[in-house]
Parts: sequence; C-alpha cells; structure tokens
Amino acid sequence: MALDLSDETISKLVDQLISKGSDFAKTESEKQLRNTKDLLKNYRLLENHLDVDLPRLEDETPLSKYELSLYSLLGYRARSKEMIQFINQIVERYKKICSEGTPEQRRRFNVIYDVYVGHPKQNRYELARRYNVDEKTIRRDERIAIHEISVMLFGIDAINDMSK
Repeated sequence: MALDLSDETISKLVDQLISKGSDFAKTESEKQLRNTKDLLKNYRLLENHLDVDLPRLEDETPLSKYELSLYSLLGYRARSKEMIQFINQIVERYKKICSEGTPEQRRRFNVIYDVYVGHPKQNRYELARRYNVDEKTIRRDERIAIHEISVMLFGIDAINDMSK
C-alpha cells in the first residue's frame, strides 16, 4: 500500500522534521548546561557524601547482600571523589583565568564560587548588594560562568551544543 503525497504535504513534513530536530538539539544543549548547573548545585552535598563514614568489610568472608550493597556505596563514593577532585581543578583554573581578566570576570568567578562552592553559601541578593549591581547582573554573571565552566568540563561538545 503506497502513499501518494503531494509536494505541499512533503514540504510541510520536512519543515516539521527540521523544526523538531532543532528543538531536540536545543533540549540536548540545555541538558548539558543543566548538568553543569546540577553539578554546581550539588557540590556541597557531594562533598558531604565523602565525609560520611562507611562500615568496613571483612576480606575473608563471602559477601552477603548487605556487603554487596556496601561495595556499591564504596563505588559511588569513589566516583564522587573523582568528580569533586575534577570540579575542584576546573574551579581553580577558572579562578586563575578570571583573576587575570576584567573586573567583570573576577566578579563572575566570585559569584559562581559564592553561590555554589564556597562556605557559607551566599544568595544572589547578598551578592548584588556586595558588588553594588542589580540582581539581574548577578544572574547573568552566573549564567555566563556556567557556560564557561561547561566548556572547561565538556570541551568542544559544550561549544558545539551552545552554537545550536
């Protein structure tokens, strides 16, 4: 059973496929940027995850379901530790880049650090007052910093996604 489609119908279908494809690309790009924001949002929780003591496993006995669960937790902890170390390296390099830049770049680093990484956490309102700027400026600084950190985390893929 063959379908007989007019040129107009084919054109409409192609247009819809193209627009859906660009919507999908935009969604994927936003996901990647959200991943960076999610990493930053959860930075303090990931740090805490590393500070909680886990019970020790006995090497000589066969593993019970409980011990297998502990092995899983140890695996989670190891991956979290690697990610925190990587994020710390990226944040340090970002700090160096920004400290050698304009006053806006230095503020941008301080904003991202104070909102997501530093102790105690500061809110955007406090930062706007400290830097004598509008809260929208702080949000823009945050957005730009997340884009830049995304490039440092994900490399060329982040640039490709941002250009879509």
